Amino acid sequence: MKRVPDFDGGDLSRIVQECGSMRKAAVRLEEEARKRPGDVALMHTAAAAHGESGRPKRALRLLRELVGKHPEMAPAHALMGRVLTGMGRHKAAVRSCKRALQIDSHLADARMAYGYALFNMGKPAGAMRMFRAAARIEPDNSRAYEGMGHVHMKIDRPMRAAAFFKKAAKISPDPADAVMELGRALAAAGLLEKAAAVFERAVAMRPDSPHPHLLLAVALTELGRYGKADASYRAGIARSTRSAIPWAMRADNYGRAGRAEQGRRCLEKATALGRRASARNAVAEGPILFTTETAGDVLDILVADAQKSIANAEGRGSGGGA
Repeated sequence: MKRVPDFDGGDLSRIVQECGSMRKAAVRLEEEARKRPGDVALMHTAAAAHGESGRPKRALRLLRELVGKHPEMAPAHALMGRVLTGMGRHKAAVRSCKRALQIDSHLADARMAYGYALFNMGKPAGAMRMFRAAARIEPDNSRAYEGMGHVHMKIDRPMRAAAFFKKAAKISPDPADAVMELGRALAAAGLLEKAAAVFERAVAMRPDSPHPHLLLAVALTELGRYGKADASYRAGIARSTRSAIPWAMRADNYGRAGRAEQGRRCLEKATALGRRASARNAVAEGPILFTTETAGDVLDILVADAQKSIANAEGRGSGGGA
């Protein structure tokens, strides 16, 4: 079987730091890989970097080239499955994962990619089997426990999900994603105070990412702390300037606070951004939002919620609100 030689993760971190972004690092890695056509690890890492930086088509192109030259390279097939799942091409992802497992049945990455493909196809039981298999192969694979947590969230068992996210956070070298998912699970269980505290931890871990700020903002809105929520919305929007979704959430916060005029202005901003096809898909960076709804569908739901809360505020005679 063809395995990918180890590429020093420290090298990748250094390249990202030198280039200033994962996207620029991916371009540099691809350029280096072209100069060293025999370095399959470098090409594989370049494809992974393209996928992580939001360029799945470029990642897929490199992976097809890689498996064309090295058809027995199981990790490349597994990564292709992961990329295809991110593109919504779940059946094709399953085929790539099956091919990877035919080559190497003990490849945890293939089990993980297969699990998320099944999850997004609405098959949580099959996804759980894959995540459990990945955890058996690699007991310290934090992503496997996150996957199990997502399955339990899907079947409405948030406290069971929270246990898996907590375990993932303990063993992950970069626990921010697991911490955010733990907060989601606690919020789904109605433990909003605890959820808000967890999201504050996530903000401290990733202050430059919009996602933890927005998750904290939503929890604060639900707790009725509208002023603090607005500060978190501002922080999230400053880090996600193209997304309509945070503006719609902020509009709802203003409506609930009885500040209809400010809510209307935020709603106008959300609607304007939402008219742009690219903006409707510009969801804040962070953990994958496991849902069957598109970003546009989510935006429509949030706009409807905001319109209702703003109308309620206007009905109470609080058009301006301090």
